[in-house]
Amino acid sequence: MKRLCVFAHWDKDNIIDEYVLYYLRALKEVCSTIIFVSDSNLGACETHKLSGIADFIIVQRHGEYDFGSYKRGFFLAKEKGAEFDELIFANDSCYGPFFSLTPIFNKMSKYDYWGMTKNLYGICKKSDGYKACYSPHIQSYFLVFKPKVFQNNCFMEFMEGIKSEACKNDIIIRYEMGLSKLLSQKRFKSGVYIKSYLHTENSLLIKWDKLIKKKHFPFLKTGLPRNGLRFEGEVKNWDKIISQNTNYPVELISKNAARYSDIQENLFEQMNLYRKIRYIILKNLPMEIRWGVVFLEKHIFTFLNAVCFNKLKKF
Repeated sequence: MKRLCVFAHWDKDNIIDEYVLYYLRALKEVCSTIIFVSDSNLGACETHKLSGIADFIIVQRHGEYDFGSYKRGFFLAKEKGAEFDELIFANDSCYGPFFSLTPIFNKMSKYDYWGMTKNLYGICKKSDGYKACYSPHIQSYFLVFKPKVFQNNCFMEFMEGIKSEACKNDIIIRYEMGLSKLLSQKRFKSGVYIKSYLHTENSLLIKWDKLIKKKHFPFLKTGLPRNGLRFEGEVKNWDKIISQNTNYPVELISKNAARYSDIQENLFEQMNLYRKIRYIILKNLPMEIRWGVVFLEKHIFTFLNAVCFNKLKKF
């Protein structure tokens, strides 16, 4: 089967990290063509790293997040007349894959479009700002489409309509959540690889360890090690969990997480206590109460940070 992958990239230091190259090489096992699209200012030395890996490279600052890169890669493929049986959208927001992707593709072949995981909750735009809301959608860090989807006019129009938005929340609403809503309305058959833990609002963050150990899940969101290196509890053991259950070189994660930690130094100090409390609460509470915590967490953080953070930090 001929698969084309559009891979979205962004890096604060304008480099292609080793964990990204590892991910791309693994994608070569299931893809015949890779289009690498970066929203960073990459020099020739960096793009040279993609020799023998990426078939096409687009380096262009566009500010449209991952969907802007997906759009550019998809229409480049159309322009080049590329022929493929499946279209993949993937981005660099995950470390991995920890396991072969081939069995996953075989298992999910019956669907018109599918992803790795589903988030039951999203963001809704209200008159007084953004609010959390129940809005199940397939998460956009890894999406796969059959021809009946990516050749459909509704999909083409959706991709053409992607543009720069005022903030990331609008990107999530209009494109990540919007794509799932559109394709569902068009009656395409959808699926997700991980069907358990759907009672959890975001299993990627809450059940990440169980996904790797029990489900052989191939990815870990980059935000967990980048933030979790300074946290107590299970998040701090990410390296042990990965090394004991996979053959993935954990040093790729350590180096990347360390490189990103310096830009969050002040944020870590203020949010460390809050995140510890949040993790414990969300893990142990039943779903109906857990969602209430998630819904109110913005107000909780504001209170802790503005009113009593200094006292709680000492405690």
